[in-house]
Amino acid sequence: MATRSSETSTSLRPLTILMVAGEPSGDAHGADLISALKEQQPQLRIIGVGGPKMVAAGQEQLFDMAAHAVLGLTEVIKKYFKFRQFRSQILALAKKEQPDAVVLIDCSGFNLRLSPYLRKGLPKAKIVYYISPQVWASRAGRVKIMQRDLDLVLSILPFEKAWFAQAAPKLNVQWVGHPVLDRIRKADDTEINPNWIALLPGSRKTEIEAHLPDLWEAARIMSRAKPDLKFILLSPNEASQKLALHLIAQLPAPNFAFEYNIGYAISHLSRCALALVASGTASLECAVVGIPQVVVYRVHPLTYAVGRRVVKVKHLSIINVMANEAVVPEFIQDNLEPTAVAEAALGLLDDPVQREAMQKRVSQIVDTLGEPGASKRAAKAILFEAAFAGKR
Repeated sequence: MATRSSETSTSLRPLTILMVAGEPSGDAHGADLISALKEQQPQLRIIGVGGPKMVAAGQEQLFDMAAHAVLGLTEVIKKYFKFRQFRSQILALAKKEQPDAVVLIDCSGFNLRLSPYLRKGLPKAKIVYYISPQVWASRAGRVKIMQRDLDLVLSILPFEKAWFAQAAPKLNVQWVGHPVLDRIRKADDTEINPNWIALLPGSRKTEIEAHLPDLWEAARIMSRAKPDLKFILLSPNEASQKLALHLIAQLPAPNFAFEYNIGYAISHLSRCALALVASGTASLECAVVGIPQVVVYRVHPLTYAVGRRVVKVKHLSIINVMANEAVVPEFIQDNLEPTAVAEAALGLLDDPVQREAMQKRVSQIVDTLGEPGASKRAAKAILFEAAFAGKR
């Protein structure tokens, strides 16, 4: 419990943490973190921005920023003034509430631009970054901002701590494990249907619009070769599902059995034999569950052109990045073509040796993510920092 004097009261007040999450995946991770924090300190007050899952977990939310998630240079430029307004609103809330700690969750394009303002406006607060920006993959110079403004970085990938120790030795970095292990795990007794294929086009509006038409056409091609296939569209939330179904209504009619569900729960995802999935958190969830996957991704051409100049890793899928080899097939940008995706997917369905080899290698990679409990470990570290607010 922290004490803080005010103009109206000198009584004890609950420890207060401001959280900032700007994407659906961050909303999910933030909700798990809030639950873990409140389990350890029930009187804790959580304020800030995120999405519906963080509200349900107990955040006093200023507005839903996850609903505005975008990715890419041109997409961000289009919403520049909107995001600047968001920044002003968050800073006003921070100035008013004077939280003991701030937790920035993923969303590096916004949060790393926010952190200098928070550091200046909240000199006594502890600023923690949960789910570290992937500065090891691109624009490594951003680590200077992190070292200057952050009190603690909570990383989720096993190699990050060593990377930061070399690039920013003064930065306090702790590896807590990956929160996806808390949310979704493989059920050993789950019966896989060899004809079920998961479609996961992404969580952001721009991702769904970029990927779903090609995945849909790939499904039509696959179904012509295998009429018994059934495709299951899995969306992270109602808004994403609504957009996806709106797009599907404008696409050619399916020549396959089709259903849709919300969430990547074991009851949906782990029953599928294969996933056609946009690179991101969902790809890792497929890996944890243990189903083979074909990864896709496309952004605006200008965004891609700029990205090729700054990205230092050879692969996009986190599985391939961690393995430093092409464990799962990737179809990126101009290579994202329905026929090619369908051929790769059918190849996996028809070749049990290839499937087993992929599953074995992916399982080895997943094992390096550590044990479940990332949210609890992160919560403990955050509460420790918050307890020393005012002592920088």
